[in-house]
Amino acid sequence: MRLLSVVISLACAFGLVSAASINNPFSFVPAPATIEECGTPDDILKLINYSLNPNPPLKGEVLVIDAEGELSEDVVEGAKINLIVKVGLIKLLTKELDFCEESAKIDKPCPLKKGQQFLHHEVELPKEIPPGKYFVNVKVRNPDDKQVTCLNARANFGI
Repeated sequence: MRLLSVVISLACAFGLVSAASINNPFSFVPAPATIEECGTPDDILKLINYSLNPNPPLKGEVLVIDAEGELSEDVVEGAKINLIVKVGLIKLLTKELDFCEESAKIDKPCPLKKGQQFLHHEVELPKEIPPGKYFVNVKVRNPDDKQVTCLNARANFGI
């Protein structure tokens, strides 16, 4: 579940992948984890830069996330995160989270103010992550239903 906190961390920090192929969910060729925007030009967040270290992420290791983005509006109390997690074609999780509750966990209290945002976050990945090709979709919306961001993340974990 800590892999989810990585993606949630990115989404929360910003008001909130050339992707590896998902055609064969049982292929464990090491590939870099990726994150890419899947929203529209009207989204409140524009992702400028990100890095994951190590990349690809390793089971049982600390993953360091550094990211930068620009908010065109504040992200306010009542914003929601909609999260979908799949391994291969199998949906593992669909969940709605309170943005402000999640962002507070990474020292980004609400509201997130318009302007440049930076994130440096470290998360320890468990050794017990099952092997597979993970796909995570994160959509963040303000209470007025305006989309803050849509992010797709992909990561492969081998045996």
